[in-house]
This record gives sequence, structure tokens and C-alpha cells, in this order.
Amino acid sequence: MLTVRTLRPDEADAAADLTARIFADPEEREAMRRLLLAAYADCPFMRPENCLVGEIDGKLVTKWQLLNFDIRMAGTVVPMCGVQGVAAEPDENHKGYARKVAEGNLPRLADLGFDFALGFAQRGAMYLRMGAVPVMADYTVTLDAYKIAKLESDPFREFDPLRDVPSLIDHYNQANAQATGPLVRSEALWPWLVRKPPTVHVCPDGYIGVRYDEEFIEIREIVGTGPDFYEAALGKLALLARERGVRRIHGPLPPDHPFCTAAIRYGAEFAASYTRKSGCLALPLAPLRLIDRLSGALEERLQDSRHHDIQATLTLECNGETQALDLNQSGGQTQPLALSFSAGGWLQLAFGYRSIESLMQEEWSAAQRAEWNQQDRDLAATLFPLGRPFMGHPDRY
Repeated sequence: MLTVRTLRPDEADAAADLTARIFADPEEREAMRRLLLAAYADCPFMRPENCLVGEIDGKLVTKWQLLNFDIRMAGTVVPMCGVQGVAAEPDENHKGYARKVAEGNLPRLADLGFDFALGFAQRGAMYLRMGAVPVMADYTVTLDAYKIAKLESDPFREFDPLRDVPSLIDHYNQANAQATGPLVRSEALWPWLVRKPPTVHVCPDGYIGVRYDEEFIEIREIVGTGPDFYEAALGKLALLARERGVRRIHGPLPPDHPFCTAAIRYGAEFAASYTRKSGCLALPLAPLRLIDRLSGALEERLQDSRHHDIQATLTLECNGETQALDLNQSGGQTQPLALSFSAGGWLQLAFGYRSIESLMQEEWSAAQRAEWNQQDRDLAATLFPLGRPFMGHPDRY
């Protein structure tokens, strides 16, 4: 019989070994095992008590590691539970153990203050059955280096890990202050970002993180301030490409990223993939509490719009639970809105992954939609606009 509990300190080696055997290639297993052991000992974001395990006859057969992060949503910092390393012994696979470990602990996660859990899965069937939904698309920008203007003066130098980390963190947090999707970085988090770019070029206004391949240059991360920075970054990438005899530059950046905006003049190509069963998935835990956390951002959207004189009185409903919000109480006109969606639907609205109109089409009846006039629709779309939520690969876990 499966017993579900938290990992004991003396079992860190067993959990690390199971994870490495499941996820790493044979030649990488020992390195991953050592990294996980170091994380269990020292990483403040990967606490052993937040590793949930399933045990049969004294042997660990499955584990579900949870991470403690802060994430930005519409510029608001909220706590986020990261899901990492869901693993089961191969001979115990397909018995539902991993799902039992996960589902049995969802109320505990909500009680700990998490409104949702987020992870990345190539096959997300288990999480979809538990109610998870996609909340971020995968994006790609591609450029021909030979079409980019040559850099007249190179402001970049090589990254110095002994002195440049605070500057990189400041650039990152400032550039993403109003974004949805990035982690809040700190010097404590920096050593545990396992997907950091292998090469970083820095200048006073920002930095470029890249990975070199024989056939292309991959942008792993690019962060800076002002159009002059991004024009210089384009020139630097083209220079690096020419030095290596390659033409293609590409990276996982959304089309509204300031680098992509600057790259349009050089013939940039963009692609976006909105997957339904894999990729970045989030599991709702307390969705209306999350919307309440974002009330300041909702109010700013209202005040910055043509509806700035409206006091919006919202009644939010999800699975029998309700939440009331009064936004812009100094507004001269009062407009009530009653919104009811599934837990996953509220999560997608919070991220800006879907438009409220598309969610209404999916979850509301024709009669419900007919009760709404155009002013209701415009106000709802102002509060919950469609966006491009994005977490860069160095933030992923």
C-alpha cells in the first residue's frame, strides 16, 4: 500500500538518485544527482519538507518536488509553487502513484499561501486530469545575421561572475517590473538557475546571454534599457554570428519583447505555439485569491483606459466560491459585473493567456452571453486583456 509523506532529511540521496535516473542521460546522471544533493542541503527554494514522496514497504517509489518562488503577474509579485522532478520508479509507473501524491497535497499547498502550482511538461496528461491549464505559449524569433547593420562601436564586454551578478539581477528585475511570467530574481536565487546562458556579454545598459552552435546562435536571454541598447544588441549578435561563420540567430522571445520590436526592421520572423496538453501548465489552487492579489493591477488598467470614470463593482464566482472587488471607487459612474468561470479559466485570465471573450464562448451558454451588452464586454476586456505571458528559459526549472 502506498504511503504518502514528506521527504526525511536522510532520504535526500534516494530522492536525488531517483530523479537523476528518470530525467538525466546516462552520462549526466551523477552530475544531476550531486546537484540535487547540494540543493537539498543549501538551496532556500528547494526545501526537503516540500518534497512529497510515495513509499511502499520502506522504498521510495515516487516523488513530487515543490519549489518556493515569487513570480510577477501584471507587475504584481505573488508567491508561486514550482513543480519539479515528478518521478516514479519505472517498474511502478502507470499505477497512479504520482497523481495520488500530488492530489493528496493540493489543499496543503493552498494553506501554505500558494494560489497555483506551475511547471513544464512534455506530456502533461496527469496534470490536465487534475485541472491544470496552459498559461504560457512558446515563442521563437529568427533573424538573418547578414541583414543586420554592422556594429560601429562595440559597448559589450565579457561577463565577470565575481562582480556583474548584482547588475544583471537589477537589469532583469527592472526590465520585467510590469511583466507576467518572470521569476523575481535575487542573489540567493542566482546560483540555482540551472539554465543560465553559457556565455553572457554585458554593457552599462544591459546584457545578452547566448549559446553557440555550429549552425546558429541562440539567444538565451536579452535584457536592457532603451532602443539604443537593443540596436547595439542586434549589431553585437550579428558580429558574433559573422565571427563564427553562421547566419541564423534565434531565440525563445515573445513578439512584444523590446528586442523583437527592434528586430522587425531587419526582417525578423516570429512563431508562437499554443499547446493544449504540454508546455507551461498551471494547476489552480486558490484562483479567486489570486485575482484579489491582482486587484491593484486591475484598478490601474481601469484608470489608464477610456473607462477611467467608472467604478467597477465585481462579483467573481468559481465553483461556488465568491469574491467581491470594488475598483476605482472615485469613479463617477458605477458599473456592476458578475463573472463566473472555472478555476482553470480564472488562472488563464490572470496570466492573460486567453481573452475573456474566448473564455466566455467556451464556458458560458448563449443565453448568458446575450445578457451582456457591449459596454460590459469592453470593461471586462479592459480588466482582463489578452497578453503574452512569458518565462525565459533561464528562469525555468
